[in-house]
Amino acid sequence: MAETYNQRREREARESGVKGTTNTKTSTTTTSTAKPTFAPRTAPISLPGVDGGVQASEAYGWFKLVASKAPKGTPARRAYDMFVQRLQALGIPKSKWNSVWKDAVDWTQTPGSGSTGDPSGYLGVLDPSDYITEKPGKKYGTTKQEQQVTTEFSTSSAAADITEAYKSEVGREAGVNEILAYQKAVNAAAAKEPSVSTSTTTTAPGKGGILSTSKSTAVSKTGFDATRFAVEYARSNPDYAENYAVKNFLKLVDAALTDPNRIGVVVE
Repeated sequence: MAETYNQRREREARESGVKGTTNTKTSTTTTSTAKPTFAPRTAPISLPGVDGGVQASEAYGWFKLVASKAPKGTPARRAYDMFVQRLQALGIPKSKWNSVWKDAVDWTQTPGSGSTGDPSGYLGVLDPSDYITEKPGKKYGTTKQEQQVTTEFSTSSAAADITEAYKSEVGREAGVNEILAYQKAVNAAAAKEPSVSTSTTTTAPGKGGILSTSKSTAVSKTGFDATRFAVEYARSNPDYAENYAVKNFLKLVDAALTDPNRIGVVVE
């Protein structure tokens, strides 16, 4: 019987001492563990006289310890002098220069600041008032304070005063319109005569371990007199004259009844 193709291949393999093999496909999968890289969000800090960019921790001390001490004419010193000139133009005191530089360095490393890595760009966006403090006043000396107080009368308060005055001077109570007119008048008059309180305080260095000694005096000036104003206001009413005459006539009658001998005196 003739050999088949596969039988012949197996026989040849036995004769050559090589075992039969089976062709198989092998697939290999490669997994990458490398982390993706991203472009930096901020530019490296550039300093005059320093090659390449530096980190914030390296730039903090450059302004005070390097640039300010560098020989005149060098790139670092020129950059320092220009930075200081701009600080002075903004009115920022010398005591705050290093604080401004540190903030300028932080600004270059803040995403979204618009920085190109040059700290001097911060001087164009800062608010000078953040670094300017008010000068303290004198520690010792004399200060004077004056306080003025103006009284404003409500409708009920004005009504109470003018009603009392009308009863006494006019012989009747004040009407609603009269009360409102008086309230307007009394407030206008009170505004012109405020009560004034003046105080003077003197502070001086202390002795015997006392930090300071202080002495204060105060003087008060009485302002508007509402009671007196109400009486004068009531007397300006046309009814005042008639009431005054009636009151004086009644006084004369009462005196005559009390002492009949006074009748002749009254007549005279």
